[in-house]
Amino acid sequence: MRVPRRFLSLIWQTSALAALLLILLAGCAPAWPFPQPTPDPKLPDAQQIFHPLEIGPNAADLWAIDPPLIQFGSDQNVAQLIFPQIMTLDEQEKPIDWAAERHEISDDGLTYTFHLRKGMTWSDGSPIDANTFAYSINRTLDPCTATDVAWILYVIKGAQAFNEGTCPADSVTSATTLIGSSLLVPDPLTLRIRLERPAGYFLAVLTAPAAWAVPRALVERYTTLAKDAGIPRITSTWTDHLADNGGFGGNLYRLTRWDHAGHLKLERNERFWGQKLLLRRIEYTLYKDASVAWSEFQTTGAGDVGYPAVANSSDPRGAIGYEIAAARALKGVTVQQTPLLAVSNLRLNWRLAPFDDPHVRQAFSLAIDRETIAHEIYHDSAQPSIHLIPGGMPGYNSDLADAARRTGKNALTADLDTARKLASAYAAEKCHGNVATCPSVMAPLPRSTGSVYKVDVMIVAQWQAAFPGWPIAVAYYNAAQHLEPVHQLDNSGWSADYADPKNFVSDLWTTQAYYNRGFESVPQVDALCAQADGMSDLSARIPLYQQAEQLLVTQGAAIPYAQPLITYAVRAHVVGWSIAPMGQTPLSVWQTAYIKR
Repeated sequence: MRVPRRFLSLIWQTSALAALLLILLAGCAPAWPFPQPTPDPKLPDAQQIFHPLEIGPNAADLWAIDPPLIQFGSDQNVAQLIFPQIMTLDEQEKPIDWAAERHEISDDGLTYTFHLRKGMTWSDGSPIDANTFAYSINRTLDPCTATDVAWILYVIKGAQAFNEGTCPADSVTSATTLIGSSLLVPDPLTLRIRLERPAGYFLAVLTAPAAWAVPRALVERYTTLAKDAGIPRITSTWTDHLADNGGFGGNLYRLTRWDHAGHLKLERNERFWGQKLLLRRIEYTLYKDASVAWSEFQTTGAGDVGYPAVANSSDPRGAIGYEIAAARALKGVTVQQTPLLAVSNLRLNWRLAPFDDPHVRQAFSLAIDRETIAHEIYHDSAQPSIHLIPGGMPGYNSDLADAARRTGKNALTADLDTARKLASAYAAEKCHGNVATCPSVMAPLPRSTGSVYKVDVMIVAQWQAAFPGWPIAVAYYNAAQHLEPVHQLDNSGWSADYADPKNFVSDLWTTQAYYNRGFESVPQVDALCAQADGMSDLSARIPLYQQAEQLLVTQGAAIPYAQPLITYAVRAHVVGWSIAPMGQTPLSVWQTAYIKR
């Protein structure tokens, strides 16, 4: 409670005895009622309309919102509002029941039973039940769906063999199915899933779009088989019809407009089974150009959320710059930064010299100044990092050490003394003592790739300065000619498919991993990951993943250099809206956000 200045002198004159008396009389309760904080006044329901600005991954459009075909975060953020999930992530990125009311895991860890909420329906009144989820998961794994993310569900019994089967030439679905074997529906409110092996990460996997429910009737109505020059071709246009007849959805919202020209509209789904939403409508505007989107946010007041990223017109390669300081100077705007569950790294080919030698991998990693990269190229829209498990992910290890045993901030700058000693040892053993005769290092770079170009150029310059005489250069290529794993290294990265450390260790760096593209192989890492993957207790699994990560960093499995930050500006009249480290706004946040007066 604010006290008027003119009363201060009187208060100071109050005797200590009187003050003590008041305290004794009051006990633990206040002697008079204090005003309670009141929530910000909300706009009327009809005006609860939220206007996000997005950069469309497909020019000024989404790429896809069919859950198993989603590849981009902007697609996922829209699709999650429409399609229900058995499990979702809370604001701490932990899996929680959503369409499931509760779940059970068998003692052997091989059977997961989900008890679904009663009365769930799509916005047209058709039921959402265990059959819906069984069909949807089976569809993701069906080879006829032809998705690149089916591997996420391979831990389901028989899933990999099913997915790697052949799609019949005369059908839009496989002749086989997992429904009735590993996907069981004892009754409409019970879904039972059998696994190949125990998997402590499985609940996190079910939060990914690959496991979301889709409307079977709509999918089948608009999925057709035709022949193109005699070759059977499956065409599915069902998501183009979501906005028909007033819109469709089964989660928080229904999609009522998608014009494929930069405009989407979602209306509150009045049939949603949970807490009623405060935001009645979301109107997305998608832009092809980040500069245009940010300019309109700044100068015209367009949008409630914008991203301070602009094209650098002085750079002919179209690099991206960030106007974080300018964003913070805007009135009525809050700038927020969230570490994205992602890693930017140089992926090394262990089969090609000189990166077939761990000393070279260590030397080239230690020669990089990561802080300079983050500040001068990403303009602090990324944070320097040596980690393979990113900050914000369960299992992030703040004590991770680089090849020189440095930790924390010390590991973010170059250690040229150690790097040169390692390089000299390699040259003495394999290059007759002369680095000029060592195998050349060519950093491949496609033209017009924006910030990636600038990162590669800076890293090559740092290497050239660290190892004078070693033949190191940037090599240009046409993107169409880039076939992995031809090159010695690639500027790459990884963002989370699901919020579990397995996705950043086992799925990438074990010898047989689906995405092991650099031929990395550390037997001890394989053993640690196999043990951790099969355990149910996350707290017991984390130390094993951390041990594996330390081995990989020490061995130079790759050269991580940054963790991206999601930088966004939010108007002051938007209350309670934020983006989580997975890159999406959690459903629980959507449930409570609103527009104030």
